[in-house]
Amino acid sequence: MEAVAIKSGLILLYLFLFSCLILTVIGLAGNWVLVAIALVLKLTGVGDLTWLWWSVILGLAVVGEVVESLLGLVVVAKKGGTRWGVIGSFLGGLTGAVLGTSVIPPFGTVLFAFVGAFAGAALGEYWNNQHAPEAIRIGFWSFAGKSLATAGKVLAGLGIVWIVVLRTW
Repeated sequence: MEAVAIKSGLILLYLFLFSCLILTVIGLAGNWVLVAIALVLKLTGVGDLTWLWWSVILGLAVVGEVVESLLGLVVVAKKGGTRWGVIGSFLGGLTGAVLGTSVIPPFGTVLFAFVGAFAGAALGEYWNNQHAPEAIRIGFWSFAGKSLATAGKVLAGLGIVWIVVLRTW
């Protein structure tokens, strides 16, 4: 009977871990919540989560943050965006996230960040070269880069969940 209760508790834990990925998608600190949960599991002795595995989990969260911060900007630069497009993408995404949080929390954060990245990159490129089709093209790539960056961060979170499930089941 006790084993059934433990397995049931673990299944609830795993559902909660997967729900943390939704936090990551909408721009909140889901991966960091996963890191904190893994630390609590480690400190309480649940499963076989060693300090090495916890360090890997922490590393995945850091990599997810770096990917999210830089990938969108790298895509803009690789697709021909100028410094103005890259700066516009960064500032637009940041401004959009802040405005979106106040308009439609928490989903507005991610939605407005994507729109802001597009608009910022397009405005920055238009400011630089006064060529609307090229500015819109770079804005599209900023949007695509932001999408890839978010997907990368979610993949890092999936890696964290995978490790926790494997080490605790």
